[in-house]
Amino acid sequence: MKIITPRPRQEKAIEDLRAAYRRGFKAPVMIAPTGFGKSATAICMIQSAIEKGKRVWFIAHLKEILRDTSHRLTDADIPHGWIAAGQDGNHRQAVQVAMVQTLVRRLDRFQPPDLIIVDEAHLAVANTYQQIFEWAGAGPKFKRPGGAHLLHLTATPCRLDGRGLGEVADILVPTCSTQDLIDEALLAPIRYYAPSEPDLSGVHTSMGDFNQGELAEAMDKPVITGSAVQHYRKLAHGRPAVAFCVTVEHANNVAEQFRQAGYRALAISGESGGTERDAALQGLRDGSLDVVCNCALWVAGVDAPSIGCIIQLAPTQSVVKYLQSVGRGLRTYPGKTDCLILDHAGNVKRHGLPTDLREWTLEPAEKKKSSKKSEVPVKTCPVCFATMPSEVTDCSCGHHFEPVAREIEHVDGELEEITTAAKAEAVKTRKAEQGRSQTEADLIRIGRARGMKRPELWARHVLRARHAKEAAR
Repeated sequence: MKIITPRPRQEKAIEDLRAAYRRGFKAPVMIAPTGFGKSATAICMIQSAIEKGKRVWFIAHLKEILRDTSHRLTDADIPHGWIAAGQDGNHRQAVQVAMVQTLVRRLDRFQPPDLIIVDEAHLAVANTYQQIFEWAGAGPKFKRPGGAHLLHLTATPCRLDGRGLGEVADILVPTCSTQDLIDEALLAPIRYYAPSEPDLSGVHTSMGDFNQGELAEAMDKPVITGSAVQHYRKLAHGRPAVAFCVTVEHANNVAEQFRQAGYRALAISGESGGTERDAALQGLRDGSLDVVCNCALWVAGVDAPSIGCIIQLAPTQSVVKYLQSVGRGLRTYPGKTDCLILDHAGNVKRHGLPTDLREWTLEPAEKKKSSKKSEVPVKTCPVCFATMPSEVTDCSCGHHFEPVAREIEHVDGELEEITTAAKAEAVKTRKAEQGRSQTEADLIRIGRARGMKRPELWARHVLRARHAKEAAR
C-alpha cells in the first residue's frame, strides 16, 4: 500500500474530522468545494481505517464517481471490491466501492462495515441511503453501540426540497472556499458573463424548482439558442464547452444550432447509454468535440479538466445545481488560463457568484409562504361553460383548449462581465465585521442587518463553528 501524502488543507481537514470523532460525533459532513481533493482526502481516511483493521464502504449514486474512486484506490495499492449491477463485490476485501441503488438490495450478503464514506452527501437523506444507514446502525437516527461511523463528503450541504442534512449527519466540518483554491492556483480563475435575465413570469414552480415543461418552452426560443451560439463564438471560440439545458429536446435543439454554426456538438442526457456518455466526455478531453449539450447529467462525477467554458441555459432555484454545474469547468489544465461562465439563464442573480461565501447548516430550510397562487387551478369552457381543472386540454363537449404561448422577450445587447473585485472587498468587510462580533446578540444584529430570515440560527451556527475550530486546536 502506497502512502498518500495529503496537501496541507487536506491534512487539516483530516485532523478536524478526527477531532470531531473524538468529541463523540458519528456522522460529520466535510464541506469542500470542487478541486479541494475530496477523493484524495477520503483515500487517506480509508488507509488509516484499514491499517486499524476496519472495514470501509465508499458509496455513491453514479458509476463515474465510483470508477474514479476505484482508480484512485488502485493507484494507492488498496485492494477493493465492487458492488454494482453485474458485480457482487469481493467479500474478502476490507474496502468496497458500492453503487447505492445496488447495495440497498444486497445488504443481507455482507457484514456491516465500520466506516461508510458517502460522496455527494446532499443526496443522503433519500430513502435508499437511509435504509443502508439503518441496517449499519449509522447516523443520528439509527446509531447504536458498535454501529458504523459515517463520513459525508459534499461541496453543497443543502437540498432543493429544504430537508436538512441533520437527518443523516451531526456536525459540519468546513474546509475552505472556492476563492481560496483559486488564489492557490488549484482551481482556474473565473470570468463570469451574464446577459439580461430571461422573462420567466409565465413559468410556474413545481416541486421547489421551475416547471421543466414550461421552462423548456420559455428557454428553447431560437433567439435564445442563437444567442448562446453567438456569444460562444465571440467569447469562448475554441474552448471545450458544456451547455446545461432544460430537457432532452432542448439539448438536441441547442446542439443542432451549434452544428449549423460549424461547431462539433453533441447532445446527451440521462437517457443516453454509457458508451455515448463516455464518448462525449472523451470528445471534450481529446478535442474532437467543441460543445456537449446535456440535460440531467454532469453535475457530478465528471473529470474533464480541459473544459474551459460553461454555458448555462437552464434556470434553476437550486444553489446545488448551480454550483455543481459551474464546478465542471474549474479544474486546472495545461494552457488553460481561466474558465468562462456564459450565464444566459440569470442564475447568478439568484445565487450570487460561485466564489461568494455561503453559510451552511444542518437544519431544514424554512418553508416559504407563497404570497399568491402561481396559477388559476380551474378554467371554464367558452362553449358549454363547464368548469374543469386547468390542466385539462379537451372539454367533454369537444372543445379543445389551445395552449397559451409563453413568449420570452429577448433584449438585444452584449453579455456583461461580472467582476469579483467589488464583491471581494464587500466579503472582506463582512468577514471582518463578523470576526469582531463576540456574542450571539452581536451576530444576530448583523444577521438582521443583512436581511437574513433566521439570524438566530445563523448566529448559533457561527458560534458552533468557532467552538469547533478552537477545540480542534
